[in-house]
Amino acid sequence: MSAPAPTSRLVASSLRRLVSDAARIDLSQSNPLVSLRNAIGLVLPLSVAAAAGRPSVGVAIAIGALQTAFADRPGPYRLRCLRMLAVATLAGVTAGLAAALGHSVLPSALLLAALGFLAGLLLTAGPSAAQAGIAATACALVLGHLPQPPWQAAQTGLLVLAGGVLQTALAIAAWPLGRHRPERFALSALYRQLAALAADPIGAASRPPVTPAIDDASAVLRGVGHDHGPSVEAYRVLLDEAIRARQDILVLTGYADRLDADQPAAARAVRFELAHAATVLHAIAATLESGRPAADLQRLLVPAGRSDALVGDSLTGRAAASRVRSLAGQLRAMVETARTGAGEGRTNEDAGRPSGSMRLRDPLAVLRANLSPNSPAARHSLRLAVLVPVTDIFIRSVGVQRGYWVALTILVVLRPDFAQTFQRSLARVAGTLIGLLAASLLLHYLLHDWTPGMIALLGLSFFGMRMAGPTNMALSSMFLGGLVVVLLALSGVPAHTTVVIRLVDTAVGGAIALVAALLWPSWERAQLPDRMVELIAAYQRYLQSMVDPDTTQGARATARRQSRLARSAAEASLDRARAEPVSSQGRVELAASVLAHSHRMVHALTALDATGHAREVYAKVPEFRFLIDAVSASLTATQQAIGFGWRQIKDLQLRSRHAELTGALPLAQLAPDVAAAVVEATDRLVNSVDSMAAVLAEHRGRS
Repeated sequence: MSAPAPTSRLVASSLRRLVSDAARIDLSQSNPLVSLRNAIGLVLPLSVAAAAGRPSVGVAIAIGALQTAFADRPGPYRLRCLRMLAVATLAGVTAGLAAALGHSVLPSALLLAALGFLAGLLLTAGPSAAQAGIAATACALVLGHLPQPPWQAAQTGLLVLAGGVLQTALAIAAWPLGRHRPERFALSALYRQLAALAADPIGAASRPPVTPAIDDASAVLRGVGHDHGPSVEAYRVLLDEAIRARQDILVLTGYADRLDADQPAAARAVRFELAHAATVLHAIAATLESGRPAADLQRLLVPAGRSDALVGDSLTGRAAASRVRSLAGQLRAMVETARTGAGEGRTNEDAGRPSGSMRLRDPLAVLRANLSPNSPAARHSLRLAVLVPVTDIFIRSVGVQRGYWVALTILVVLRPDFAQTFQRSLARVAGTLIGLLAASLLLHYLLHDWTPGMIALLGLSFFGMRMAGPTNMALSSMFLGGLVVVLLALSGVPAHTTVVIRLVDTAVGGAIALVAALLWPSWERAQLPDRMVELIAAYQRYLQSMVDPDTTQGARATARRQSRLARSAAEASLDRARAEPVSSQGRVELAASVLAHSHRMVHALTALDATGHAREVYAKVPEFRFLIDAVSASLTATQQAIGFGWRQIKDLQLRSRHAELTGALPLAQLAPDVAAAVVEATDRLVNSVDSMAAVLAEHRGRS
């Protein structure tokens, strides 16, 4: 009879974690400059319209500016312009349609159903696409309750579009002055993290660092709508060099650890070279950030060959010396390229445009892949397509004023998984309560319906909301609550009448979202095995791309980026599964162990890739080929074991094959540094694969 106790403790622990995570404030993605210009884009039309005696026009324009501001995200100016204009257009069209169809319940409900399904599906295409779907649906919800004649509805849609265009113009106003500032800043952040990695290396069992910075820079430089020209080509070269430099830094870290025991002087020399590399990388980051070449950048470089002192009798020492020379060459290339990239705007940027680079993920392919009944995204889309219009119909039938906040809350807080839905619902209700009360008190006791003061308060509220960002739902909801009170007050709705109604609507909407998540749940624990399978499969493709003679350099780079993407998805899935108040700890612990052991595999693959000779060794040394094929077969078996119930996998004797390779390499007529690098990398690779197999076997034994 005591069995339920552990489950109840697990549920309580998970709920406490969800609450603490919801209350945590993370301002790492906040940008005061972006928040300020978005607030200006909101306040400016309201101020002009109020001065002209047309406050309703200003409110319509402000709605478009508000919705479009959320698409003001980091990226090239051209991409940012296209993205924001797309959101503005979508918001304007749906606003006009919603206002025109608002007289009739059925057409309005059908429009909301279509937009709700689209908003749910667009979550899979990234934050920008998701924001476009939410913006369109939100406009339709609000303006559907303010029905207008067709000609006036069209005018409202154009005003909403105008607000979005104004917000876009402010976002790209600096384009002519520094057209590649976003690219430079993304690369600068990446190079600073590389410098920190070189100055303070990590262990081989740690998660590979700098991945988010690489992904961010890649998205900026290779995304849809990216710019062209000499400077951008230089930035892409710097990105590629940074990825290669990370490989060398990680490999040299492993060599230094191994040299500590037998050759401490060589280990100290390797770490000295890493510290020098950190200095150069910091200087490059400063050059990119300022947009002007640093005067002493070239003097930081040292002549090649200084690392020859590292050469000793061991293979590891020779390999370390070779890798130091490789890193020095990359640093020279980085310095020269940074001087070109820092000269943005001083050359003809549009001359000689090259063909576009291949994208890592095709958004349309992602959307098609999720149009399946088994897809959590499709189930989430169906929930929104039903809940948003049905809730809106019910609110209309009972005659609740401004009851669209119930459906709007559902739209904002409902997510495919329970954990995020719970956190967002809790944070939304708490933040809204504080924001409503604070804004109402300020309006009633301090501002007394003084229009300039209300507009200023509106701007401050939106600034705070943008600073809070999507990661701080409670803080964002607090400022949003204040914003809504002020916006409605400017429209003629007294502040005190919105407090109770809005709070009740928000609580009801959050409760409906939670009930929907419980009645038709998409538990992340069920998706966790798939994410781990995708991770191992991505590593396997990365390994095969290094030894397959038909694989191009571009395909190998794509495999490398896909492995980073798969690792990020697996880590995010694991975090969400840990927060679920359900009995899935065994599966979560197993996934965490597999993920931890996979970190060693990443370091091994990185080291093997850094040699640049894996394909040659695969063709010349049968023992290497046998080992790689066995590792690949073991990874396939690992995927099958995870995907079909975490079963035990067959032992393919990888360690004995590695011993055979170690004995065969001295006779293979390879360069000593290449042979040493292959031995080091394959040793880690075998260790990682065997460890994952052992974890699966232990789990099977317990179950």
